[in-house]
Amino acid sequence: MMILLDGQSGLAVNPAEVSSMRFAEWNGDKHLVLTMQTGKELSVRHWPYGDGPNVYRLHEQLLEAQ
Repeated sequence: MMILLDGQSGLAVNPAEVSSMRFAEWNGDKHLVLTMQTGKELSVRHWPYGDGPNVYRLHEQLLEAQ
């Protein structure tokens, strides 16, 4: 099962391959940072307006899927 992180870019991850998640703030913007099992980090900016990603919902979806 894949979870879509950002509809605009099409970025999706397999929750089984996520090793850790954390919230970060850069330039006043909230981000969900995912560290994959490979060590690669993915960052998703919180932008719940319109079709943008809501990182708090994504965090919940990823936790439920693991």
